[in-house]
Amino acid sequence: MIPIYICDDETLLLSQLKKLVADQVMIAAYDMGPIQTFTAPEELLVEISGKCHRGIYFLDVDFPGSMNGFELARKIRSLDSRGFIIFITAHEDLAAETFRYQLEAMDYVVKGDEERIKSRIQSCLANAEKRILAEPKEDTPYYPLKMADTIRHIPLSQILYLEAIGRKHLVLLRLLNETVEFYGCLTAIEEELGKGFWRCHRGYLVNREHIHKIHLKENFVELTNGEHCLLSRRAKLNLP
Repeated sequence: MIPIYICDDETLLLSQLKKLVADQVMIAAYDMGPIQTFTAPEELLVEISGKCHRGIYFLDVDFPGSMNGFELARKIRSLDSRGFIIFITAHEDLAAETFRYQLEAMDYVVKGDEERIKSRIQSCLANAEKRILAEPKEDTPYYPLKMADTIRHIPLSQILYLEAIGRKHLVLLRLLNETVEFYGCLTAIEEELGKGFWRCHRGYLVNREHIHKIHLKENFVELTNGEHCLLSRRAKLNLP
């Protein structure tokens, strides 16, 4: 089961949110719980510290004290990189703030109308369930990609290739459905990823599972999605 954490300093709203979440979990028969509530960010952080499971987090944005909801979310990300974070707020648009704090928020629940809150909670839990069911099994190998203060676990099967860009150690990570840029060393990444990846060129590291054809005369590797990566003379001596 995936635990659910709710953190809000308004005790009445906290009780309301817990009931709404519990009702939706029961109605949809989600494999989620227990549901724990907290009135202070520090209490939540103490609870999840040292635990390796992922969770679903409903977080208030405005806390009186040392940290706001975004700062709390950033600390949660350092402890639970794959958790689902939903902000509870009186403000409609918080996209700029989540970008500033480099956070991946699943959704926002706007305070006010109870039916609207109920609908948003229902949508959040349904989306979390859908994403969990669509993910590879836990024994699937991952590449832990560190970006700023967060670590993202990327299934190796979703990686097409990595490309070194320029001279500033910028690496382009090409996945099946998206592209991510980060700073790193392709040689070090090659050692981390192991034998499942092939250095077909000094600037390219490709996933062997996604190689469709190797064009020796034209000096490029064709991948399963149709993209091409350069092929060096040296790599031809060590074909997969």
